[in-house]
Formats: sequence, C-alpha cells, structure tokens
Amino acid sequence: MNIIDNDQSKTKFFILLLLAYLTWIIAANCGTGDDTYWHIKVGEWIVDNKKVPSTGIFSYTAENFPWVSHEWLSAIFLYATFSLTGWPGLVFLATFSITLTMCLLLNFLVKRISVNVSIIFMLFAFFLLIPHIMPRPHILALPVMVYWTSQLITASENKTQPPYPLALIMILWSNMHGSFVVGIAFVLFFAAESVFATDDHPLRTTLLKHWLLFLLLTLAATLITPHGINGLLLPFQLTNQTYITDIVGEWLSPNFHGFEPLEFWILGFIALSLHKGLKLPLFRLIFLLGLIHLSLKSVRFSTDLLSFLSPLILATSFSKQLNTPANFSFNSLYPKNIKQWLAIGLYLAALIAYLPTRTIESKQSTQIAKVLTALQQEKTVLGNVFNSYDLSVYLIHFNYPVFIDSRAELYGDPFLKKYFTTIRLEKGAKPLLNLIKDSNISWTVFETKLPINTLLGERPEWRQIYSDKYFTIYLTASKDISDSTKLELKKIKDSLPKEDS
Repeated sequence: MNIIDNDQSKTKFFILLLLAYLTWIIAANCGTGDDTYWHIKVGEWIVDNKKVPSTGIFSYTAENFPWVSHEWLSAIFLYATFSLTGWPGLVFLATFSITLTMCLLLNFLVKRISVNVSIIFMLFAFFLLIPHIMPRPHILALPVMVYWTSQLITASENKTQPPYPLALIMILWSNMHGSFVVGIAFVLFFAAESVFATDDHPLRTTLLKHWLLFLLLTLAATLITPHGINGLLLPFQLTNQTYITDIVGEWLSPNFHGFEPLEFWILGFIALSLHKGLKLPLFRLIFLLGLIHLSLKSVRFSTDLLSFLSPLILATSFSKQLNTPANFSFNSLYPKNIKQWLAIGLYLAALIAYLPTRTIESKQSTQIAKVLTALQQEKTVLGNVFNSYDLSVYLIHFNYPVFIDSRAELYGDPFLKKYFTTIRLEKGAKPLLNLIKDSNISWTVFETKLPINTLLGERPEWRQIYSDKYFTIYLTASKDISDSTKLELKKIKDSLPKEDS
C-alpha cells in the first residue's frame, strides 16, 4: 500500500511540476496577437457607449456597413484587463485560459486512460497550440469548447443526454467567439452517435427525444446575443468568404516545407496506429478524420480544434485497445493544506512579477506605436489614410480611422479583392491612383517592402515623411506636418538600431 501511495505522490508531483513548467512557457512566449489591438478598442467603445456596435466603427470606408461584433464579450474582457494591467495582464489572462484548458483536458483523460498516456496527449495538444498562443477571443473561449465537448462525449458514452443546464454555457460561448457554431454541430454528431450505438429501440427513442430537446435549448441559447439570428448566421457567412481565406496567413493550409507541428502529430498518430493495430468506432473515426481534414485545410484548425479535441475523441478507444486503464485521480492534484496553497501562491507571485519584465510587443509594434503617437497632433492635417491590411490594427488602436482592417466579414470579398489587387499593382498604377483620388486619400502606411511605396516614391505629388525596416509613410505634397513633428519622427528613426532603420 505504501508503494502505491508513494507512486501516486511521485505522479502528482510530476504533473504539478509539468503544469507549472508549461504555464511558464506559455507566459514567456505569448505575444500580442495583432488583432488584439482592435479587440481592445472594441471593448473600450462598448464600455464608453454602453452598447454593442452594429456598424463598421473605426473604418471611414465601412462606417455605415452592418457589422456583427460577435466577439463583443471577449472584447470587454480584453479591454478591462488591458486598461488595468496592460499587456502583462493580457498575457496572464491568455496563460490562465490555456492552463485551465489543459487541466480540463487532463481531468477528462485520467478518468479513461492511464496517467502516462494522458500526459502524452496533453503534451501533443500543447505542441499543436504553440504557434497560436496569444490573448485573443479564440483562446479565451478554448476552455469553454473543451468542457462543452467533454460533456457531450461523456453523455454519448454513458448512453444518456447532456445535462440540460449545460446549454446555458452556449450563451457565454456565442458572445465570446464564432467557434460556438462547432458546438452546435457537435451536439448533432454525438446525438447521432449515442442513438445509433444503442440497440435497445425504446432507449434509442428516449435518447433521440432528449438530445433533440438539448439541441433546441442550445439553439435558443445562441440567440441570446445583441445580434440575435445574425450572430448565429455570421460563421456561415465567413466560411463563404473564400478569397480572404486564401490570402490571410492563419487561414492558409499548413506549410510543410518548414517546421510544422501538425506533421509530427500526423506522423505520430499513423506510427502508433500501424504499430499497435488501433481501431476506432465508426463515429469516432469520422470525427477524427473531420478534424484532420480541417487542419490540413487551414493551420488555424490544427491549433484551435485538433489540438485539444482529438485526445477527447481518442481516449476511451485507446484505453481499451492499449490496455491502459485509468490509474490516477485528478482530484489528488488539488491543494490539501496551507503549505500547498502557499507554494501555489508563491508560484503565481513569481509569474506575475516576471511578466512586466519581458518584452511582449514586437519591434514593429513598438516602433509604429511611437510614430503614430508622434502624429497624433497632425490628425487634422493628415486626413484619410490608405493603409496596409496588417498594419490597420495599430491605426485603430491609436484612434486613426482606417481604409481597411482585418474584419473580413465587415468588408466582404469583392471589396477585399479590389483592395489587394490594387495595392499589388496587378493592373498597373492607374487603379491605385484612381482609388486614391476617389477616396480623397492624403497619406499612406504600408510595409516598406511592398511595391506601392516604390510607386509613390517616384511620383512628385507624394513625399515620404517616415520609413524604416518595418513600414513607410507617405504624405501628399499638398499637405505638410509641423517642424516639431518632423523632428520627433527623425528622433524616432535615429533611435533605431542600424539593422532596423
């Protein structure tokens, strides 16, 4: 008995040490996630105006376009955290959300499979998530998605329906992130698995009724948003915007020419399956293939879905076929005495003290912040900006109305296609010059490497007022900024290391 207790104690210590280490790694590597800049401003707008926006705020070209701000609740969380604690607080928020998700996953796994296999599953989930660790709405919604899916799987395996109060979670999820739509699909999927896996006809009928009722409750919960039915329809609208998904990096297919965590996951799974002769029930196989399909279609899905959902779907089948039953209780990880609580408190204090000491924002973010701050007093002179899609987040963050930004659903594919075709000069200079004239544009902000800067530099009606390694700003020759601002921009440029100037 003492040997068993000793082994459990060692396992508990190892898991706690591993969780502490992974939590620190998350906190040490979490970036800003560029879109976070405008999410913060949305949260600020909501708090200041005491309502949720319904049109394209922050954009002078789309200010009257309808906009479904489906992540409004996450935006408030992000703004509140940022206003109180800055970027260190946002990193802590993201770190907490991911660590909570890992704990929810581990709690589910150790009830079904051995603790060693559970740890391996958790490490693979973390490995897939690494490229997308950032304080953005999808990260805040991650524990909600994992808990929701785990409850559906548990109900299906136990041949019962999910607890009806679970549907209330969908109210939170549907106001935090658009991924809630997969939660609805999962209800349909696991309802089918539960019903078709049952041979007892009366039980099958009962299950079908209860799952349908739960589905109706879930759908009703998704409508409890400021946008009503439009919030439910938006994710489907986004899936139809095929142009933007083909050019935005996080929605592209994985690039297997470089380091790609998904490759290791797929190879590891194939090797294990072939070596051990593993089999999955039909519904679990369909679910897993669906996750892999989505992950190969877009790298975003491998980090957001495959990472944490694949262990949930594999655990029970692997436990039976690998003969690795559950042998550890997650409850044993909870602190039992004042010493353990003190240790947790000291760890959190060290983490909180560490975050303000690390560099969170990128060099580009820091540099453009300085330049946009210096230009604040020139806003009345500058007028309409023609801006980079990626740099729009900084302009919004510093209260400059933009031509375009990363809210693809606001602008739509035709607008986006015209924009990208124009800035790439695919049809020559004329479309660009016409757009500048029609939109009354008087200054531009684009990444320095883009050809639009070369074109503007060759035209006498434009002059460069700032340029470094990251971005270049042009101003129409008919306008001018003050000498003090010019001096401030020069100081900012001169303060750069030689390799960044």
